[in-house]
Amino acid sequence: MKPLNNLRFIFFVVLMQPMLAVAGGLTLSMAERLALDADPLSKSFQQHAQAFDEHVIASQQWPDPRIKLGVLSLPTDSYELDQEPMTQIILGYSQMLPRGNSLDHKAHLMYARAGLKRADEMLRQREVRLQVRKAWLNVYLQEQSENIIKKNRQLFREQLDVSQSLYAAGRKQQQDVLQAELELSLLDDQLQQMSTKVKEARVGLAQWVGADQAGLPLKPDGNQFGLSIKHNLEQLNQQLEQHPGLLKKGANITVSEQQVALAKQKYKPQWGFDLTYGKRDGLNMDGSDRADFFSAMVSLDLPVFTGQSQDRELSATKKQLQASHYEQQDLYLQLKAKLGQAYARSEKLATRLYLYDHKVLPQARQNARAALNGYQSGVVNFFALTGARSAELKAQLQRLKLSVEKAMSHASIRFFVGDE
Repeated sequence: MKPLNNLRFIFFVVLMQPMLAVAGGLTLSMAERLALDADPLSKSFQQHAQAFDEHVIASQQWPDPRIKLGVLSLPTDSYELDQEPMTQIILGYSQMLPRGNSLDHKAHLMYARAGLKRADEMLRQREVRLQVRKAWLNVYLQEQSENIIKKNRQLFREQLDVSQSLYAAGRKQQQDVLQAELELSLLDDQLQQMSTKVKEARVGLAQWVGADQAGLPLKPDGNQFGLSIKHNLEQLNQQLEQHPGLLKKGANITVSEQQVALAKQKYKPQWGFDLTYGKRDGLNMDGSDRADFFSAMVSLDLPVFTGQSQDRELSATKKQLQASHYEQQDLYLQLKAKLGQAYARSEKLATRLYLYDHKVLPQARQNARAALNGYQSGVVNFFALTGARSAELKAQLQRLKLSVEKAMSHASIRFFVGDE
């Protein structure tokens, strides 16, 4: 194959890779990647962080110096530079120095603000993952519920056929046929409702992955509905300390600490220096050239009256620092409580799923079969048969709902402690 053809083939593969990746269906992990790649808010936080990185370097520089160029003591009667001995062409340079260690603290302040934005980005990514997982699971729940109802509709259709045949044979009343038709119509109404819910769920997913990808069939990732929590609650609480929300509060504390340090620097004098060179023309009375002048000065401001300025500012920054500590503590307590609730919910859902898998669903199936046999034998009336069929359908839908709720609770736990 020629080199040009090789390049074309590689370009085609790279271009088609995203489309090929979702050709077999939209998995949850694919939906997460699509959402994260397209999320504008995450990109915004990333740009903010990079901007503060630039500020770190800029904040370490001295203030710009001042250059002065002019004429001093120019006589107004002739405007001649060599007429008067005090006339000078001056060139000056002045520079103010940073106050104390303020440059270092400003750099640390910008660095802390960059860290705050990176924590914002991490938090946003977790929020996106959580919302995408919930949206994907909601689509899965509605579609699988629709499939369960469709399968049961076939059973109810067979039940109607049995009722009609028994009625034709004179063994059952017409009311059984009418009741069977009513049950079938009610299932059709449920299917219409489920179709609406599926479309609404797809729209919710499209918000994160786009309309084209949201229209793809879902493909579960392996045993994602059988996931269990690997750690106990105490271990999860330890991992909670790395939650981006807490890291953001920690960055806020660092910002406040640097603001306190900068406020303290304002008690220190600010130094500056000024260098001036004066060029003179003309001759002295003895015929010699006039000497040029050079001046050097040092200046400083003395923060003497600090009661209504520096003292107040320092007090304010210290209060802000203490407030940041309180906010971090409050957020930790909130996250810890929510994590505990999600963990308890997940454990309870696991217990209920075990009950449904080992008792409720087998009993519902057995009861429905027994009711059908009893109805055909004339032992069981039609209402008992319908109740048994409806109970089996409700059990199947409830079992599906529990499995999805457990997956959602696991997604909530992962939001608090990160992906395990």
